[in-house]
Amino acid sequence: MTVLIIKTAASILIGFLAGPAAVYVFNHMPAGWLCEYGEDPSDDPRLTAGEKRIKENPWRWVYAVGFIGLCLRLSLFEYEEGGLLSVQSGVTAMTTQLAAAGLIACWILLIIALADLKFMIIPDQFVLLLALSSIGFVPLWRNDSSGWETLNGFWQPLIGMAIGGGFMLLCAIAGKLIFRQEAFGVGDVKLCAAMGLVLGINGTVAAVAAAVIISGFVAAAGLASGRYRKGDRKPLGPYLCGCAIAYIFIAIPFA
Repeated sequence: MTVLIIKTAASILIGFLAGPAAVYVFNHMPAGWLCEYGEDPSDDPRLTAGEKRIKENPWRWVYAVGFIGLCLRLSLFEYEEGGLLSVQSGVTAMTTQLAAAGLIACWILLIIALADLKFMIIPDQFVLLLALSSIGFVPLWRNDSSGWETLNGFWQPLIGMAIGGGFMLLCAIAGKLIFRQEAFGVGDVKLCAAMGLVLGINGTVAAVAAAVIISGFVAAAGLASGRYRKGDRKPLGPYLCGCAIAYIFIAIPFA
């Protein structure tokens, strides 16, 4: 019971801080991170007007509630024998590490989604941080039973990276050759590769497939309603990040 109380209190506190922190970091990150390499941030009035890139209220509290729910979900569900709220030796430590890794990855994914949604850019700095956060998921692959235990799950995230990045790269090349226009940007390719390191094989396939399908339905609905025009460029990053967050929230505890 003591462990349960501590985890619940810690989840509420961490989530309460993570939401406002995401809004603050997005509003104060260097303007150069939100434009293409070689471009002058002063050419974009959205980066020089002095206005908040995203409103602090109500979004910092909306995100706070979301992160509280995420922390509770990841920290109170044990990943190995013992089940929900188990406090067996070794299991609690692994759960805490995976909960922390999941929180960090989702926090970074939120920043990336906001950047792509607002400025059609995926900052390399946060993609790199997302890739580094995959280190926290090592226990997940080490205890994996799907046949990829070799070298403590060494191949699981690497194959996930190859699947995610490789698929998006092939789609980008195909779009150039077939439709003579950019289907996916290089940022999407790098984001999917980093997601692969975090989610592994099954998670990458599920998140990327869901993102492509959902974005396709949204685009079709937008064209049918007249909100979108043929040739309009819309960001894929928010869909990728949203599906990755959903996978971490829903599926990771059952891994």
